[in-house]
Amino acid sequence: MRETKSKSKKIAIAVVSVIIALVMLAFAFLGGYLTRGAVGGTTYDWVLGVIQQHYYRDVDMDNADEIAIDALVKEYLDIYSEYYTAEEYAAAQNSNAGSKSGLGISYSYIPGTGLVVVKSSGNSPSFRAGLRAGDVILYGESGGERTYFNSAADFSSFVTSLEAGENAAYFCASGESFTFAKEEYAESYVMLATNSGAWTFTGADAKTMSVSEGDEIEYLPDGAAYINLSQFYGKAVYQFCHAVEKINELGCTSLIIDLRNNGGGYVSVMQGISGCFEQSAGKLAMEARSEKCEPGYYEAETFSDEYTLSEETDVYVLANGNTASASEALIGVLISYGIADYGDIYISEYSDEYLSAAGVTAEEVKSGRTYGKGIMQSTYPNLNTGEALKLTTHEIFWPNGVSIHNAGLSSDDGCNTVYAPMPLGWEGEELQLVVQQIYGLN
Repeated sequence: MRETKSKSKKIAIAVVSVIIALVMLAFAFLGGYLTRGAVGGTTYDWVLGVIQQHYYRDVDMDNADEIAIDALVKEYLDIYSEYYTAEEYAAAQNSNAGSKSGLGISYSYIPGTGLVVVKSSGNSPSFRAGLRAGDVILYGESGGERTYFNSAADFSSFVTSLEAGENAAYFCASGESFTFAKEEYAESYVMLATNSGAWTFTGADAKTMSVSEGDEIEYLPDGAAYINLSQFYGKAVYQFCHAVEKINELGCTSLIIDLRNNGGGYVSVMQGISGCFEQSAGKLAMEARSEKCEPGYYEAETFSDEYTLSEETDVYVLANGNTASASEALIGVLISYGIADYGDIYISEYSDEYLSAAGVTAEEVKSGRTYGKGIMQSTYPNLNTGEALKLTTHEIFWPNGVSIHNAGLSSDDGCNTVYAPMPLGWEGEELQLVVQQIYGLN
């Protein structure tokens, strides 16, 4: 693992698209939908029946009988509803359980800069090799042949040509190179760091808490901890609990939770993580309301003391325009129970330089606000065929009764905005600026 890199890389990347999570078992919010069974009739009849019974509003589909099912869903329902073939549903279940396959890289090509790593998934081949968000990959080498990445398509073609287990070297603008291969892995969704150490989760099930060399955040003050929570899937509750245990062991008195680009996940994971705070443990985490059924109430879990942050711990949140759904629900828990207040929320306000390089407007990327997804999807599998239908079924309310749907959080609510020249992970100017604001550092 390489040494800590510069904390202020002068690059710009495209904002990570909001993760529209897929489907799994049990209660869900965005990625963790409530799953129900369905039997009987043709697939088309089944789809119509499920929509009529469970979709959150009435839809006139009298002219839809000549349209393919996936087209029907896109034309008549909202953007969060989706139809899945049996193969897609099975793959989604596997992925959302934390089982992944590949390199573990999310990326964006920026003309004039190169192929920018947006995310290197925890415990993935790329992460274990040392690649991090913000690295700019110039070219790759495999079998003695060099391929320059002059577009996202170049990189995709290069990776596609590789066999599972076949090593390739990736050369970055920093002068560093990293060698790794595509393989199956269990994703770590939690990264913990202080000014003297960093930890993530490794192993076949991503449940072994391991030192992550070079990922400490040197500019954090003594007693401060940082957690990057990337999604609400897989073993995220287990990982968050053990990160809290380490925080307690170290005697940390404050915590920054980084929810930037966290588009949501399972409600059950949100409930679990909400139970890691003394003030909210065992209490209402969110309410789901619908015109077609009774409200649903979702309580936070309760854990033993070693996995629970004391109410004396100061909690802060870093968010951006891609902080959505279950992430916003977790923020609602923190605010509703006084774990944090609006003044403890720091939201990315993208620089003009960044917006220009990414080719987007501030409005398009929701600069200065969170995404504002306060509705819930449920997934209904067809037990005859293995297909599934995801539908919007409820509006979500925080424990204090607030709904942020189509609004999100912003400075209008009393949140802070923070200059975001480079909205990446824990190695970036934005986080450093937030730390300066929170702790009054120069």
